[in-house]
Amino acid sequence: MRDRVPGRDSLVAIAPEADLRASPERKDGVTARAFVIGIILVIGFTVAGCFSVLLRYEIIGTGYLPRGAICLLLALIAGNAALRYLGRTGRRLSLTANELLLIFAMLLVVGAIAGQEYAQHVYLNMVGIVYYTTPDIAEPTLYLDGLDPMLVPSVNREDPVIRWAFEGLPPGAAFPWRPWVTPLLVWTPFFMALYWMVLCFSAAMAHRWEQEERLLYPLVQVPVEIVETEPLGLAMPLRNPILWIAFGLCCALFTFKMIHAYVPSLPDINLQKSTETVMGGPYSAFNRVPVHFYPEMVGVSYLLTAEVGFSLWVFYWFRRIQEFLRIAVGIDAGHYQFYKAQTIGGYLVLAIALLWSARAHLQRAFTVAMGVLRMDPDDPDAREPYRLAVLGFIAALIFIVAWCVRFGMGTTWALAQYLAFPLVGMVVARVVCEAGILIYTSPFRINEAIFDIAGTEHMQPADITMLTMTSWTQIRSTATINMAAVAQSFKIGSAMGASRTKMMLMAMAAITVAIIVSHFASLYVIYTWGVPKLGWWPRGSSLGATTRLVQYLQVPTLMTASDWVGMALGGAITWALVALRRQFVWWPLHPLGFVTWLGWPIDRYWLSIFIGWLVKYFVVRFGGYQTYHRLRPAAFGLILGVAFIVTVSIVLHFFYPAAPLIIE
Repeated sequence: MRDRVPGRDSLVAIAPEADLRASPERKDGVTARAFVIGIILVIGFTVAGCFSVLLRYEIIGTGYLPRGAICLLLALIAGNAALRYLGRTGRRLSLTANELLLIFAMLLVVGAIAGQEYAQHVYLNMVGIVYYTTPDIAEPTLYLDGLDPMLVPSVNREDPVIRWAFEGLPPGAAFPWRPWVTPLLVWTPFFMALYWMVLCFSAAMAHRWEQEERLLYPLVQVPVEIVETEPLGLAMPLRNPILWIAFGLCCALFTFKMIHAYVPSLPDINLQKSTETVMGGPYSAFNRVPVHFYPEMVGVSYLLTAEVGFSLWVFYWFRRIQEFLRIAVGIDAGHYQFYKAQTIGGYLVLAIALLWSARAHLQRAFTVAMGVLRMDPDDPDAREPYRLAVLGFIAALIFIVAWCVRFGMGTTWALAQYLAFPLVGMVVARVVCEAGILIYTSPFRINEAIFDIAGTEHMQPADITMLTMTSWTQIRSTATINMAAVAQSFKIGSAMGASRTKMMLMAMAAITVAIIVSHFASLYVIYTWGVPKLGWWPRGSSLGATTRLVQYLQVPTLMTASDWVGMALGGAITWALVALRRQFVWWPLHPLGFVTWLGWPIDRYWLSIFIGWLVKYFVVRFGGYQTYHRLRPAAFGLILGVAFIVTVSIVLHFFYPAAPLIIE
């Protein structure tokens, strides 16, 4: 039931459908009209994302297959279908498959910028750390007096630009744009350098992952296959009734829930339950188990290799069993901290293993970038922009460290955070590109891991403050880290036959536009409504960020013996899993299952992953791979159906408020 490429340096599992390379006769789709349409949709998507996340905390772009982006792709496919009825004129106006993919790739890399990856945190926290400098929360002398005033719109909590963010604009008052000019001019180059670093690191690794290790990229299969025959006609999956049956079932299920939100007298279907607390002693480790049902994750799990799907849910229960054993031997507290320490150790070892297995590739990329090696035009990676990727990464890292030092962070801590950042992003990208988890980020924040490991007593207050403030972009993200989205967009570019350089530039243009639009859209929402009238999470996010900073400034951190044991244990488990995979083709457990075992995504997804894995197991066992392939459109239908109906509900809720259909 597993399709694997054995090899001592391989950490991956692949399937026949993993080969998504473009046909050589197709144009790459990087056309002026596709780019313009993509930018227009990026602007609209970002504005809608800022409004929905701040006002209702419903997020159209979170995740690595953003629901709103999938919905827009379906709308463009429907537009193509309508244009076909206009004859030759319509066919000229229709978008090609590769143009559709370019537009989707641009939306993919900006999907979460307006949500949990960037805009949801930055602006609120910039005013929050000033507004909450009160005697009961944070004395100004704790961090504000030493903060460079260029980093925030004001250092005076009574300044209108701070106060109005929480109270709303007074009638007739002018919008306080001017105080924001300096901090945005200061921060925006930092944001751009950070995203450029992500693009360059991903580009340096792309050929290794796509062609040498041949990762599965399960989420990419969906957009690539549903546009395959455009504009001549609908792609094969969209002409399959099995897809539309699954699509319709999802729409019917969530439409029923949507109606219940408006008519509470009608019964509801609760898809996000937990088991009751019924057991004591060690068995309490198995209380309150989340039993959430996400149809789209069932579909994704069906597309995974058996070992990956199996490992994802097995290690969730491995964590529960560990808690059982800890309680049984008398350890009744600190479970989550122990698991987090194991996860940090696992991330570290897996990142080292990935770099080590790619050492020949990375050496080649570096020597090409330095001009020591000249590639032959017939080399498989002859079109890879190694010079741009390697030198661009180095330039971005130097700029970021220099920027951090300029505004008060020590060089050591800046290097620690921004050398760790691409490694953590690489592991997250690996989880998405192999395991296809729709929403996932590391269950620890890099800056806080540095606080814990190094000890805050060895840092200056300015170091702690700046490590925290710079973490608000990407590192603070609770749902997405952009490297995974970028890696998938590069795979889409390979399916299009587009050069990596073009995809890098298109992605950077989209990201730049999204951030600039977020500057205006987010601030407009914050000042027009005021923080107390925002959605439930944005209302308290800046207070939470401030109190977290205060805690690290006031309470020294210290790694305990249990923490060090946890890190060592997590590293050892990951190393063993990597070694066993390389040694034995039959080994059923994947290291990605272990590093993803902690955090709210796996808590919510484990049951759906188990269902998808189980369905695939029985289909392959009793029907063979031919039956498995015949049923793949059903998996696509589950993914597309949820994306469509949830996006429709978010739009509807903006005009007619109601409870969200699902918890992210």
